[in-house]
Amino acid sequence: MLLVKSKWSGTIWGSKFPTMNKRNVSLLLLILVIGGIIAYALGSGLSAFRWLVLLSPLFALFLFAIWYFFFGWGERRTRAKVSGILLLCIVLIGAGIRFLTRYEGSTSGASMPKLVWIWAEKQDPKAGIETKVNNEVVDRTIEQEAKTVSTGFLGHDADGMWDSVSFSLDWEANPPAELWRRPIGQGWASFGIANGRAITMEQVGDNEQITCMDLLTGQTIWTQSDEGVNFVKSKEGAPGAVMGGEGPRSTPTIHDAKVYVMGSTGIAKCLDFETGNLIWKKNVITDYGGLIPKWGKSNSPLILPEEGFVIVTGSETKGVNIIALDLQSGEAEWTYKTGGASYSTPRIVTMLGTRQIISVNAGDACGLDPASGKELWKYGWKGAWPKVGQPIPISDSRILLTASYGVGSPLIKLGKDGDNWSVTELWKSTRMKTKFSSAVILGDHAYGIDEGRLAAIDLATGNKAWKREKYGFGQQILVEDHLIIQTEPGDVVIGEPTPEKFVEKARIPALSSMTWNVPSLAGRFLLLRNDREAVCYLLPKKEL
Repeated sequence: MLLVKSKWSGTIWGSKFPTMNKRNVSLLLLILVIGGIIAYALGSGLSAFRWLVLLSPLFALFLFAIWYFFFGWGERRTRAKVSGILLLCIVLIGAGIRFLTRYEGSTSGASMPKLVWIWAEKQDPKAGIETKVNNEVVDRTIEQEAKTVSTGFLGHDADGMWDSVSFSLDWEANPPAELWRRPIGQGWASFGIANGRAITMEQVGDNEQITCMDLLTGQTIWTQSDEGVNFVKSKEGAPGAVMGGEGPRSTPTIHDAKVYVMGSTGIAKCLDFETGNLIWKKNVITDYGGLIPKWGKSNSPLILPEEGFVIVTGSETKGVNIIALDLQSGEAEWTYKTGGASYSTPRIVTMLGTRQIISVNAGDACGLDPASGKELWKYGWKGAWPKVGQPIPISDSRILLTASYGVGSPLIKLGKDGDNWSVTELWKSTRMKTKFSSAVILGDHAYGIDEGRLAAIDLATGNKAWKREKYGFGQQILVEDHLIIQTEPGDVVIGEPTPEKFVEKARIPALSSMTWNVPSLAGRFLLLRNDREAVCYLLPKKEL
């Protein structure tokens, strides 16, 4: 029997409930508020909200101090004293973090801070990494292979998908052979590969450097630097700039015995492939009155051989956002201004029979005529946070766009009536939140890393098929019907995705620290790197 008494006190099965006075009601509400914030942050699926969990103890202590002053036990003077002590504790904790620790970027893609004591010496990120070269597996056949393979950012089509590969997918029976390993400077660039060479970008002290290596040994062939170019120092005072780490982010593009690069602060360059000598140099930020993006320039150059242009992106806000430069001289041929550039790389594709550049921008996606830069169509896609994922056509009229930060990942359909284009949003989903990476398409599903977990969505509806394996904020590429996944902690995984699940087949301990860089695949050569070390694997040969 439940006996309800005055002031909400009562008994049930002989147990007494506390009197539901203002103190108890307000304390219950306080607990519910804190618990609700934590539950929302954990349930949202957005890593950015994990900051709420990190700060929740201090926030809870602050609210409890305020609550105790108004509703706590004891006389007002006692309550004021206790509340003051609690608030002083918060101030002391905050002051201790502010003045006794040093912020050294993120511990992961979840943006959790890496704090060290101010008296701790700065560690060399490359400390303990030795150069190793395995010449035993290299023969004349492999030397010839190295001279014939090539690749750029996410492959030749910049989509991270290979329909056919020359290596075996059974890494358990035939594990990859490590060719070489070496220290490397900071940065999130990957490798452009051609004619037996691998070219990347790295931070060496205060210099932003392009480094050309021998594909078979990892030995440096030439370097070319911009002295005094340092992304973090260029953004000094800008909140969050350190969070993304130091160094260049863009992958070099190789074409016709030349190397085209985009530096983290907007310096576009063309170098001679053989020697590294500078051919031309432009600053796509300062030349057009723009601003360096908050997280640094990360877009790779897009080559248009037919037009003789290299397409680069510009400012994240004001200034111009897409620029066509002459391949030989670097002179601007046309510019395009929209709501700002993003962190995605433009692609050249054919949609509805029309060859065009498709680009994900800060607040929209668009299609441009490659010869003139004329806008063919635009899809408004607002969001104050970075968009990184590549646009992925899934038919001659449909394009999948993916991003995180709650902006939603839409599937859009293009229409064309004469010279008039139209864009229809078929659906928008929050089930494929590719914060640092891009999705890939296999059959009727898209697969990608959704806020640190491998996930699949149905392309017909955008609904989640599954979300399971936690690989961190890494990258993945699709090779035939398998995924090669660069996990954020450093391991590389190969496995088979299906609409029902992902089956991990093999794993290799490739790297040993936080890795955001995209894998570079050229023939049987798999090159991996982060901001500390680089490694090259020779993948097992496919049996005919």
